[in-house]
Amino acid sequence: MRHPEGSRHLADYLARELGDGYRVVAPEMPDDPQYGTWRDMIEQELAALGDGVILVGHSFGGSVLLKYLAEGSYQEPISGLFLASVPWWGPEGWQYEDFAVPDGFAANLPATTVFLYHSLDDPEVPFAHLRLYEERLPNATARPIPGSEHSFVKGLPQLVADIRDLSN
Repeated sequence: MRHPEGSRHLADYLARELGDGYRVVAPEMPDDPQYGTWRDMIEQELAALGDGVILVGHSFGGSVLLKYLAEGSYQEPISGLFLASVPWWGPEGWQYEDFAVPDGFAANLPATTVFLYHSLDDPEVPFAHLRLYEERLPNATARPIPGSEHSFVKGLPQLVADIRDLSN
């Protein structure tokens, strides 16, 4: 899911690098950063896609996607969940209850492979947020990324490689 200023470059990069074998759907998200508004948009988009999707969430959109999935209402199979630069909204991170995943959220996620990407020197979301997700998603594959990217304007080759590996 993307916001026009936040994830456009990453979505365009994925579409270009993954090529014709993949259909990248990256809807324009509402300007209003409210959980309910974004959740409803995600739910609507997922309903149109069917099952077996590969989901990529970036930053705020990734945290909303994760919370939506953790609520347990989405029951379709997911081929993979890829989260990049996702903030932690709980007590150890950015404390904002509306965006925080519930305690024990990992047990409510659809059974799927999870990957986490985060730049070591992300200027917007501290790298420590990745470690908080790692603690709660022990089966996830964490990919610390050298550098100081948040939006991955120049791309994220490891994400492309992981999506391709999952698809083969």
